[in-house]
Amino acid sequence: MKNLLGIGPAGCQIVQQLNKNKNYQVYQILPSPKRTTKYRFSLPLLQGPEEYEDMNMSDLNKWILKIERSCSVFLCGASSSTGITLRALETLHKKGVKMDIVYVCPEIEVLSESDRLHERSVRNIMQNFSRSGLFENICMVYNPSLEVAAGPTNVVEYYDQLNNILTSTYYMLDVFKNSKPIMSTFSPRKESCRISTIGIGSMNDEDVMFFPFDQEVSIVYYLGINEEKLKNEENLFRTITDKIKKRISKDVNVSFGIYPTKYEDDYIYVEYFSPKIQNLPVDTGNEIR
Repeated sequence: MKNLLGIGPAGCQIVQQLNKNKNYQVYQILPSPKRTTKYRFSLPLLQGPEEYEDMNMSDLNKWILKIERSCSVFLCGASSSTGITLRALETLHKKGVKMDIVYVCPEIEVLSESDRLHERSVRNIMQNFSRSGLFENICMVYNPSLEVAAGPTNVVEYYDQLNNILTSTYYMLDVFKNSKPIMSTFSPRKESCRISTIGIGSMNDEDVMFFPFDQEVSIVYYLGINEEKLKNEENLFRTITDKIKKRISKDVNVSFGIYPTKYEDDYIYVEYFSPKIQNLPVDTGNEIR
């Protein structure tokens, strides 16, 4: 069973959606007037990230030590309560827990100046710690990119709709990674490539990635294809390899795995990896691609 830890309201909403799958054990840390339970630590309701950074950590440190071996941590740096993140994760690191991060970037142009500065600080710190090897990997996600992938949205369910596309993709990637492909060209990831994003692929169109990624050096495709189609469709392997070859260059390594499924439709998921710190379009003046 895989441990998931949500920190702050946004991170906790995401892991709550993933909690419907039996493969996960979900823990949550968020501001709440409710009492702390075995799987949810209720933070006091404080004013800003500085207050959370300075709060007494003794109770939280005792609570978080129940997480063992490994953990995937979900958070959004715009939440004030993520001020406790580094201190909480330091406790897990000292215990020897291996951690990877799923970092959700909000649309920072609409944030207050103080929240914008806090988000950028958290985002850069988490990426640098991942590059240093403190975390196994950091997966970058950007809400406007999720909106493109989700299609039409409404105001009432906006964040639920964005989280749905993220959690369904995250879950299916976990399924494929824990299944045996009938064919693959997978190779070990470069040690330096600890910054990543995920997305949805297609046989005919461009990949729809969940972050406007820059200078990927490794791309991995997971192709879930109907098993009868794998047996009967002529030249399917050529179609797949032609798609893969289009992405290969002297600077980009591409690998793939093919998985038979019972689904009527095909599902293609993709990961991009880079050693480079990733910025948002607003940081660079570029458009989402």
